[in-house]
This record gives sequence, structure tokens and C-alpha cells, in this order.
Amino acid sequence: MKYLDILTFGFPLVTGVFLLCRFFSGTSLPGSIFRIPRKIVEVHRKAHNKLVAGKAFSLSGGMLVTSLRGWVAAEVAGISVMALSLAVDPSLSRIPISFFLGLCLGWFTLFSSVRGQGKRQMESVRSSLPVASFLFSLLLEAGMGSHSALQEAARAIPKGALARELEEISRARILGISREEALERSRRKVPLEDYHIFLNLVGQGERLGIGLSRGLREHSSKMLEGENFRAEATAQKAAVKLLFPLVAFIFPSVVLIIFSPIILYVWEMWGQ
Repeated sequence: MKYLDILTFGFPLVTGVFLLCRFFSGTSLPGSIFRIPRKIVEVHRKAHNKLVAGKAFSLSGGMLVTSLRGWVAAEVAGISVMALSLAVDPSLSRIPISFFLGLCLGWFTLFSSVRGQGKRQMESVRSSLPVASFLFSLLLEAGMGSHSALQEAARAIPKGALARELEEISRARILGISREEALERSRRKVPLEDYHIFLNLVGQGERLGIGLSRGLREHSSKMLEGENFRAEATAQKAAVKLLFPLVAFIFPSVVLIIFSPIILYVWEMWGQ
């Protein structure tokens, strides 16, 4: 098998099998073969839950990741490396090396994907939390109960990790889970200090019956000030990041344009 054979037959075959599995997973045809894609998704979901729960290793914001794209990318990368390695040398002694290379690349791809998605989810929570806190305080000042106000705040903010967490906390009473337990679960999933303060305020108001609107409003103002400081720090770092492309690409071009007539004149004089 050569590289051209892999490009011509291998990748289209894998793509076709994947599309067929996705197609049959949405049908109601009988038979155990059509339940295989669902079983694969269930296995991926269980493995993902064990991974992000810290049983393998801890990832900041990993418990907020709900997509399985990292697993698909890891499997594709691992199988591709194994296929290419065996295509170069299809000997029996090459199989362990190919398997090890594919496993390492697949694990690195999975780790990078989940870590990147976790960081994006954490940034989403950090950016949406001041708005949710301010809206929650307004709803409490309007006379709405804490449970209803939390539900309305979850519906009003943009869809994302924070909205899902607030909706899960709101559904705690319906599912028979105490508010303290729901807050503790959400605290473990989101390792963000501002979010922990927000949950503490909600828990104190639920447990002690005290007013939360003023505390939430002050907390929202502090978070907005922190966002402004982070934006200023990012803007200051932009000048440093632009230094390399400026020196590597723009500055040589400018020097060449300015001194090219002089260089050509000297070259002609040297030739004479």
C-alpha cells in the first residue's frame, strides 16, 4: 500500500463509514447493527465523563466540555498515523511501534482538544457572569423569588456553559436535589473564584433569607472592573506580539524598498 492508495481509498472509506453510522443512528430501523453508533457514542460519553471528572487527570474547565469532537479527532489522528506507519513498512515488527505512535498522537490530540475547549468554556462563564449577576439582582429587586429569578436569568443570558449551570441549579428542586448539593456540584465543575462568590451569595440568600440584590450588584461591578483590567492588559500585550512580525516581515521589506536603488547602482558600478 502506498501513500496514493491511502489518499484515494482509505480516507474516503473512513468518511463514508462515518456518514453511514451517523445516518443510521437517526433512523428507527430494527436490528442490533443500527444500534452500534449509539453504543459508540455512549462509550465515548462515559470515557469523557471519567476523563474530565479528574479520575485520569484534572483539566481546568474540562467538566464544562460537552462535545465529543476531541475524541473523534484523537481517533482519526491515531488511526491515520498507524495506517501511514504500516504503509511505509508493513512488517509484523512494525505493528507495536505503529500502535504506540498512534496512541501517543491520539492522546495528545485528545488532551489538547479538551484543554482548549475547557479554556473557551471558562472564558464564556467569565464573560457572561457579570451580566447574569446584575440581571439576577434586578429580578430580585422587582419582587421575584430566587428560584424564578435564577431561571429567568439563565434564559436571558446567551446560551453557553453558564446558562447550562444555572439551569441545572434551577432544576435541582424539580429533581429532588437540595439547593446546597446543586451549588456544590456546580462549584466543583467551574473552578472560577468569581463564580464561587456568586454561588456563595445565592446559597446564603437561600439559607438565611437575606436580601441578595445589593451584594450581587456590587459583585457584578467588581467583575466588570476586572474585565476592564484584563482588556487593558491584553491591549498592552498586543504591542509585544506585533514586534516579531514587524521585525521579521515588514522591516526587511521597507529596508529593501528604500535601499534597492542604491544597491542596484552599486552593483552596476561594480560590474563596470
